[in-house]
Amino acid sequence: MNAGAKLQLSSGHSGEGAADAASFYHNPNSPAGWDLTPEERAFAAEPAWMLMKNRIVGKTVSFFGGLATSMQQRTSGDPHLSEIRQTPPKISRGENFQGLPWVVLDYPRRFGKQDIFAVRTLFWWGKYFSVTLHLKGSYKARWWQTIRERSDELEAAGFHIGIAGNEWRHELEDDNYRPLKGMNAAERESIAGAHDFLKLSAKCGLSHGDETGPLLLRLHDTVMGVLESR
Repeated sequence: MNAGAKLQLSSGHSGEGAADAASFYHNPNSPAGWDLTPEERAFAAEPAWMLMKNRIVGKTVSFFGGLATSMQQRTSGDPHLSEIRQTPPKISRGENFQGLPWVVLDYPRRFGKQDIFAVRTLFWWGKYFSVTLHLKGSYKARWWQTIRERSDELEAAGFHIGIAGNEWRHELEDDNYRPLKGMNAAERESIAGAHDFLKLSAKCGLSHGDETGPLLLRLHDTVMGVLESR
């Protein structure tokens, strides 16, 4: 039996954009028809939803640009943080984080092979916004003691600590994050020591309207305030 040819579905871009590409198998014995349900055909024939989606994503990119400006205006007395802040904010977008569109703002940010410092604000379509601190290598070593001493502030703001071994998983699910609330110091120490990276994340729902910006800035300020107390 012919198993079929493996086809590569491309987004039309190379490099980083290739992350949204997918591979699939075509079975030459199957019908060549456009195998959609009536609902799917109606959806494919109506451009309004897709145009609205594009507008929403575009407005989110602009919204994150405004957040980035506000974040840059918050000065730091910590010389190490001041140095990292010199790297300008970066906004990225994509179509396929678990099948859903996303927009990310990284600021402050410093990505290296062994050392990472990033505060990442994420919009995940249909899910939530989140603010995540990602520390690795020397940055984790530099700031973990301060985070441990002031973890009550992060707990009060609703932050969770990453427990999985994959530092590039971003979803706030039970197998990836645990809430700091109700966790004792020994548990936090054990989780933080399990990997060479540390992630702390809090979410913000999509229904807050005009309060979304202040809420995200408050979470960002909580993280930066803890780090700047070192």
